[in-house]
Amino acid sequence: MAKHYNFLYLILVASLASIIISCGQETLSDKEIEATVQARVEDKMANMPMSTPIALPELGVKVEYSDKVKLWGENCTNDPFYGTVEIPIIDYFNNLEAKSWDVSRNETYSFRDGDKVARNGPFTTWYFEMFLQDVSSNVPKKFESISFGSHPEYFWEDYVNYVVTVCETFHGRDTLRNAVLAHSKLMNWRTSWPAHASKWESFPYIETGREVIKAPSPSGLEHYTKYITASGVIIVGGEKVPARAMLAAYDRVNYMLSARPEFHDILKENNVRISLFGPGSGSTTSELPEFEGEDEPGGMSMGVTDAAMTANVEWLCYPGNPDRGGDPVMHELVHSLNGIVFEQINELYFYERIYDLALSAIDKGIFATNYTQNLPDGEQQGMKHYVGEYWAMTVEGYLMDMEGFKNSHDTHEWIKENDPELYDLIIRYFPTQKWDQCTGELKK
Repeated sequence: MAKHYNFLYLILVASLASIIISCGQETLSDKEIEATVQARVEDKMANMPMSTPIALPELGVKVEYSDKVKLWGENCTNDPFYGTVEIPIIDYFNNLEAKSWDVSRNETYSFRDGDKVARNGPFTTWYFEMFLQDVSSNVPKKFESISFGSHPEYFWEDYVNYVVTVCETFHGRDTLRNAVLAHSKLMNWRTSWPAHASKWESFPYIETGREVIKAPSPSGLEHYTKYITASGVIIVGGEKVPARAMLAAYDRVNYMLSARPEFHDILKENNVRISLFGPGSGSTTSELPEFEGEDEPGGMSMGVTDAAMTANVEWLCYPGNPDRGGDPVMHELVHSLNGIVFEQINELYFYERIYDLALSAIDKGIFATNYTQNLPDGEQQGMKHYVGEYWAMTVEGYLMDMEGFKNSHDTHEWIKENDPELYDLIIRYFPTQKWDQCTGELKK
């Protein structure tokens, strides 16, 4: 989860000033500003050539699952234990726990600095490969519920749900996310996190266009009253989140995902959600029901088992709100694309390169490491964090494209000249068309 933003200077939005002057007013109402800005931005976005003007490479390394599993029939609930061998209950769950830890500790694409590890890799793909091998090989003896030693209580109905979900996912009728969540529920696997997706009902996905509507909030999430969707992503905010901030987040998501429309369905089926919080001095993620007690001031990314990613609207630049530094929507969405999309499409091209590029940039002194992160008490910032943040920080700078706003990687041109291999990796996923995220206007 990324927790870094630079604070260099404030940039007042010229377009807002021109609106105020032309109206002959000292201030405008929120609705008046919103209507004027929305009309202008809609016109700009409608005419924006969003596609990356290059021949896009095929993404993902295809995983052939059929050679890892004894195939089920089409009806997964008819005989979900086809081809399996019955073994003792305790043996089964001990084996599954051991295999789960093997996946979690896979450091093929991670970076280790002593006992500190920046984890990276297609973990969702790895987990699903393990699930397939597991459910097609062994089945525990029938039971209702069982607990032993320090293990949590296991339930037969959770086991059957896990097997059926994996089978349905194998046949393309369910999602990798749901398979991972079914495993989490069965094994009580890392579910202590308050924002674990198993603890919260998902929002429905409603096509809204560029219009903020009343949030169709599930039980427990009534805090969210505002709702909009963009390119497969749900964006929600509470009562105090300005509509203009919702629209600013909408524009960022559409811009960032414009070069890769094939990501949209993946994001949608994974219930990817941006939960906005703030504005206000001292605002943190703890304002949000899923993140109670998590006092992160900027934002947090979303992984496949998380309920949402978060972003502080106080730090966004949009008409009516000056730029506070970095951009938490862009930054955390970069991390979230890695943790959700790249993991599920098995994007080894990315994982094989990104940490080597980070280490090279740090060694050459072209990646600024003189920043501070909001880290847990007692944790010291070090190489693990620099390497882990390199991708999100540099892509954030590329997308913002504001000269001098960061200590490095602040414009398209700077990155292309000083870190060319990184530039080639960035344009594999993100648009080359420049824009101004504060006004929504195209750059020449």
